Amino acid sequence: MITPITEEDRKRYREEGYHIIPQIIPASLLKDLRREAAKAQAIARRIDGPQAQRLSAINTCREELDMNVFKDFDEIEGLNQAIQDLLTPAHFLQPTADATILFGPCDRPWSTEWHRDFRDHIEKALWEENFGDKAWEGISNDFNFWNQVNCPLYEDNSTWYVPRSFKRVRNTKEERELYASSTQEILRNETSEQSDESLELYCLNYCQAMPDAVQLVLNPGDFCIYRNIGWHIGNYVPYRKRMTIHTQCDTPEFVAFRSKYFPLLNARAASLEKHVKPKEPR
Repeated sequence: MITPITEEDRKRYREEGYHIIPQIIPASLLKDLRREAAKAQAIARRIDGPQAQRLSAINTCREELDMNVFKDFDEIEGLNQAIQDLLTPAHFLQPTADATILFGPCDRPWSTEWHRDFRDHIEKALWEENFGDKAWEGISNDFNFWNQVNCPLYEDNSTWYVPRSFKRVRNTKEERELYASSTQEILRNETSEQSDESLELYCLNYCQAMPDAVQLVLNPGDFCIYRNIGWHIGNYVPYRKRMTIHTQCDTPEFVAFRSKYFPLLNARAASLEKHVKPKEPR
């Protein structure tokens, strides 16, 4: 049975920007999802190599996966009601067939960069032309938008988040300085002689350097909803099995927003693994 959403949960989500509904997946479905996720991981590695960390749009591999299992996830009893209780009656879970599965790397530790989705993937000129600070303040605080989900099939402590950061139009000085630094040069250096342990601690220190960041420790089947236009990061190590459903709580308004504005996203930054920052962090 899914833990009921309380008014305190609703208030805290609107203040902090994240909420965890514990253990929504029944044991029999968890077993089936793990089986299909393992197949999805093999597909991702076949396409993108051993460091592949996601399979986007699960339904593109429907010939190799049992899509009924993902439909069963969509139909978990009480899940959509919990989403609506936390957010609004207009919200619904994006079909998992359209979602992504996140994986850990096979060979070496890896970290994305600290980022805020959407806003950090648009060149400055396009940003100013289409949004600017005034418009973004309303958009970033509209709870019809930006409700992302991580639901792990194994214990997952990869995600770090900065509570309340989604509310800020402009980043703090400390956030801008950390954002302007980078993990990627070192991680992408294939000639580096650093040990796995050295890279692991390097990435961990980078996560910990963000002011007020918290590490989200999720148990199998936990359903974490978070405001993805707040600061967050993914930090991965090869010795920890990671298979996490990555989706979102949608509304008709957000579907329309994506259709209109997501084409503005810089194609080079379409995935976090290839994240390219604007020249001037906002």
